[in-house]
Amino acid sequence: MPPHKKRKLTQADLEQNSSSYVNRSAPRQIMSSLSRSGLSTTTRIIGAPSVQQETGSAIPAEPTATTSLYAEESMPELDFVEESRTQRAKLLVEYQEFLPTAAKLLMMQEANSRIGQLCSCGHAARQVRCQQCLQQAPLCHSCWLGAHKHQPLHWAEAWDETKGYFVRHNISMLMPESLGIPLGHDGNQCPYATTPLLMTLVDVGGVHTTRVTFCGCPDHLSKWHQLFHAGLLPATVKDPQSAFTLNLLRQWDLFNLQSKITAYQFMLSLRRLTDNVFTGNVPDLYKQFLFVTRIWPWIQMEKRFGGLYGDGMTECFPHRPKDNVMNFCPICPDADVNMEDGWECAPSHLCHIHSSRITIDGNMKTGNYAKRNDPNDMSLFNGRAYMANSKRYEHYLKTVPQLQNEKVTCNHLNVANGASRSKFKNLRVIGTVNLHCDHYMVGSSVDIIGAERFATVDFALELFHEARPFKGKQPDKLISYDYACGLTPNISDHFHQYHLTQAPIIDNARWIIPSCHVRNHIEGCNYLYSYLYKSSTGHFYGESAEAPWDIFNQLGSSVMQMSAGHRIDTLISHYNDWNWRKTVGIVRQVLKDLDYAKVQYVQKQDHFLGLCLMFEDKVCEWTQLDRSPIIDPHNKKRVLSVYSHGDNKAPSLKSLVDKLMSSEETVPMSFGKVKLAGVAAWLHEGLLISRDQSRVCRIGQRTDGATEGLQKQRRSLENRISKWRKKQRQYMDMVTAYLLDQPDCEPEQMKLLLPSDFSALERKALCLAPLAGKQVQLLESALGDVINSLQTVVKTLTAACERKVKEDRGQKANIRSHSQIRTIQTKRDELILDYSTYRRTLCTLEALDELWWPELTVWDTFRKATERRRTPGDSRILEGNLWNMTTVGHSAAAAQ
Repeated sequence: MPPHKKRKLTQADLEQNSSSYVNRSAPRQIMSSLSRSGLSTTTRIIGAPSVQQETGSAIPAEPTATTSLYAEESMPELDFVEESRTQRAKLLVEYQEFLPTAAKLLMMQEANSRIGQLCSCGHAARQVRCQQCLQQAPLCHSCWLGAHKHQPLHWAEAWDETKGYFVRHNISMLMPESLGIPLGHDGNQCPYATTPLLMTLVDVGGVHTTRVTFCGCPDHLSKWHQLFHAGLLPATVKDPQSAFTLNLLRQWDLFNLQSKITAYQFMLSLRRLTDNVFTGNVPDLYKQFLFVTRIWPWIQMEKRFGGLYGDGMTECFPHRPKDNVMNFCPICPDADVNMEDGWECAPSHLCHIHSSRITIDGNMKTGNYAKRNDPNDMSLFNGRAYMANSKRYEHYLKTVPQLQNEKVTCNHLNVANGASRSKFKNLRVIGTVNLHCDHYMVGSSVDIIGAERFATVDFALELFHEARPFKGKQPDKLISYDYACGLTPNISDHFHQYHLTQAPIIDNARWIIPSCHVRNHIEGCNYLYSYLYKSSTGHFYGESAEAPWDIFNQLGSSVMQMSAGHRIDTLISHYNDWNWRKTVGIVRQVLKDLDYAKVQYVQKQDHFLGLCLMFEDKVCEWTQLDRSPIIDPHNKKRVLSVYSHGDNKAPSLKSLVDKLMSSEETVPMSFGKVKLAGVAAWLHEGLLISRDQSRVCRIGQRTDGATEGLQKQRRSLENRISKWRKKQRQYMDMVTAYLLDQPDCEPEQMKLLLPSDFSALERKALCLAPLAGKQVQLLESALGDVINSLQTVVKTLTAACERKVKEDRGQKANIRSHSQIRTIQTKRDELILDYSTYRRTLCTLEALDELWWPELTVWDTFRKATERRRTPGDSRILEGNLWNMTTVGHSAAAAQ
């Protein structure tokens, strides 16, 4: 055969040489791979026939399990050290030898050796196969139709002898033109069937343009009913032209709820599944699919919540709103559901057992653009779920205009007014305010119009409590809101004026600020609203509303463009699915939490009992103290609490020195009494020189040789020591002999001969005990200053790292930020070393309290960044010891 002519491939060729067969109509692809040396590139054309095939010579032998279909250079060579292999890496190595076989077997599925053989019926040849049916042999046309009587939306792949490959058809292409997919008689043809109607049916396998015949019996149902009985949901009620299988809608529903895929992408995937080359020729039913997927969740909820059977859930839960379709938390207090008899008689210190704990939070990712949508496009749920009827909410906003102008006062948080920014331009709704229980379940949701105002929060609380009414005594209510300090002063008046039925609940509610948010508030907010300072909170940290935002935020790009009603329906569907998933997993989580609590109990019991024994004489006194925080009547911005530490408890080093220098007190020396003022100033300078000596030593260790900067610091240090020595000879005349014995050395290595440089016996012999006592005072104040500075530096470091990630783009900006971060880290390390130096000096003076001043390392400075959203597992991570310390030492000891 001439080289320029190609012989036609036969079925035998395809079956015998399937490993070499390629679809000549498919576009050729170019694949490049780096050689093993990494210096050259090999480029080959995949899908091109070999020269031997072109010339009609013998076709190469089929590849074996160890022979590749591709060139050797293109196969990945996996070389792992046995000890370092993970389970996945080992499996990949084991599977490597089967990759060529898998490719060969996949290619063999493009043909079938039984094509052309006599069918099992004995009347015709096998010509049609179905790859959606497992292990089904090719059949003749009539047998294939019989086998797919109840699977009419499987693709029929018929062998085309002329083209030399399988051609895919829908089922009606195998039928006579007078027939179609029969409806109304369990898959059998109706004797009075209508003329076949060309319809577009969509299933999980793709989009089918096929013929359908309807039942025409005298008592026949409408076309819509016949389609639905067959498992197809029509896109229209009258004269339907398209329909979607219920199996497809169930699959779409789970895909959308789990992966948040949009209707457009899902429909495009089905069209590509139908024809991945000429996708434009496949009918586009996106608009019809968008409509059907909106009504499908409503149909499912009506079925699940018993709305089709009398009063449904109302008969089982008469206290709940009628016809509601919400998934309620099975653990939170619910009247006549999970409350035991006599719960009202529980003592006040056990109120957390029956407490209802909820979190309020706003989210700006699920807004909605202001578009010219149909005003009659309303939510199908119409206020029956987590969000109120739109007309009711509009009326509510009009009746509370004065609440829309609330101003914030806290210096560290600007939630209410922060939403009024240009980034929300052209948005009709900028986000939602959600209420979640402490088990992470959604309780209610309200759209944010304009900005997150207190009126929005009030309305969300009203919706939440309307759905969970209690008759008689209310269980303890603990509410967490990130701006509770601004909301609570006037919320009782608001509810008595606009939400009278819910006012008693709010009057008795206790408020907290979420644990990660409260740090950004002023100090007084910590004592007033942190759960750590409130009794019977059940370890409710108030951040449960943050966890679902990561899931719901994925809907942002979709709901932004939807109509108002469609957006609400979508959010409600996802709220219900979220609550359902939490309900399913809540038993496992409760058991896990119980096991964890048992471990924590054992770990903390000994520590608690040890503290009680250590301070046995103080426990009764502390128990009688009033732990409730009080706003200072003389200074409204100050909060008085037994847990707070004023300046009188923890003076800074400077304030202590100033106080000592202004004192008329005298200090006994070996030669007589001297005024405390001079001694305090001299001791203070000695501490500063000692600190600077340590810093210069560290600089000398980090640098190679004596740099100009180091020499300058040494000269400055030497001058300061020289001046300081003159006073030392005056106050410590008995150490003159020690001064004469000082060796010649660099200034940072000189011993200052402070009281801490002598042993206890030497201090007694040299009459240095009074000076040692004053040094201890200064050292404790210095330690407090270091703690305060270190906390500030670590906060700055956290903020700098977050800012670098969020804002810095490009090499120049990143290098600058990296340099700043390294500078801050150096400052942090310097402060830790200063702390260690002061601590060692206290230990030398035999005045160190290990409980008050524990050792500090870099790990002890770890802090969970409040600038970043919380991540799963944060509540299990403990912060470093630094954040349990105040300027007077460790908070555990300070609180004692």
